[in-house]
Amino acid sequence: MARFAAVCMLAAAACCLLRSLAFVPAPATRSDALTTATGAAVIATIPAGADAFVYKGKEYFDVFYGIEPLAWAFCGFCIVYYGAVLKNAAQKYNIPPAPVPPKVGGFVGKEVENSEPSYMDPSIKQGPY
Repeated sequence: MARFAAVCMLAAAACCLLRSLAFVPAPATRSDALTTATGAAVIATIPAGADAFVYKGKEYFDVFYGIEPLAWAFCGFCIVYYGAVLKNAAQKYNIPPAPVPPKVGGFVGKEVENSEPSYMDPSIKQGPY
């Protein structure tokens, strides 16, 4: 239960950092000053349009979401490096399966193995016909 509460607190903090409306409290109705302050807080947490900017009359969108390209490259490097470390650890500590026992002889039918008459013997009537 403690882990669930910690995960919920981290999710709430992440949403607040991303300026989401998911965890904005409802305005209180106690006083006009409190209502005004709460309204100002709600307005401050409303996300901006699309983080787009206008240059020479044309609107552009920030494809890096406001994060430096070097930080994106470092994040990609970390993901690839971590994947390589996991792959190498899995290969290093992998226990190979037991060796397959060698095959001795070929296929032997059920009638030979169990000393039964062959199903192809015409003298034995099998089935309802």
